Amino acid sequence: MAKILVTMDGSFPYNKNLFGLFTQSLMLSQEHLFVGMAIKDVSHIPSFDQYLEDPAVADMLPKLDIFSKGDSDISQLADAFEHAAKEANATYEIHHDFGLTAQELVRQSIFADLLVLNYRPFVNYATGEPDLSVLDQIIKGSKCPVLIFPESTRRIDNLIFTYDNKESSVFAIRAFSNLFSENLREKEVSILSVLPDEDEEIKNENLLIKLVKQHYTNIGIQMLEGINISMEISKFARSLKNPLVVMGAYGRSRISNLLLPSVAQHLLKRSDVPLFIAHR
Repeated sequence: MAKILVTMDGSFPYNKNLFGLFTQSLMLSQEHLFVGMAIKDVSHIPSFDQYLEDPAVADMLPKLDIFSKGDSDISQLADAFEHAAKEANATYEIHHDFGLTAQELVRQSIFADLLVLNYRPFVNYATGEPDLSVLDQIIKGSKCPVLIFPESTRRIDNLIFTYDNKESSVFAIRAFSNLFSENLREKEVSILSVLPDEDEEIKNENLLIKLVKQHYTNIGIQMLEGINISMEISKFARSLKNPLVVMGAYGRSRISNLLLPSVAQHLLKRSDVPLFIAHR
């Protein structure tokens, strides 16, 4: 049985699609425990990186409820989650500490097999525009793999395993396959590499294919040439029906992020494709 943390959303379509996704496309939900959690938006805190990394700092910060949800709002979140879980006949729990912060969510991820997020709740509370700062930090800090998907996602028909010749991308492929491959063996799998030079080769290609063939039967290799990796991945994903993108190595140092923003961050800003991200 896998323990799956789910950030709760008051939208019934989101919850229904969530459990439908796991039941019909990814795994049998009856065999796994879904833990519904409501989190606060702390994106306005200047020292959020420190807040995320050091629990002592979190204890010194004022108790702010930027999410501005009262008891009735929290009850609606829980009711929508519970209703969809029961409809899907899923095993579930609801985390009753509704003072949950993003830092605490990261701490909870240490004891979970998967963290599931939705793009929709991560908006700037003042402007109403998409604000991925909290989402970005949760994913970087998570101690388990993260699955994030648009609210409209109902099924997965194609898997895209991004491979950049680095161990971290293989780690993500293994993590995804260990969780889901039993029920996805027949899905179409594209091992996708975006290389800046057409003469560059995929390293350890035979070993990679052997690894993937242990889990899946319908496998293809896609090599694309391009400098804008995120754009090429996004374009390729849009060419497929109901894709899910798997990638690793989301986090980089702050300096390198300023110089070369990660591919995952660009895909997150688009918010139009399900992403599975796993990193050490």
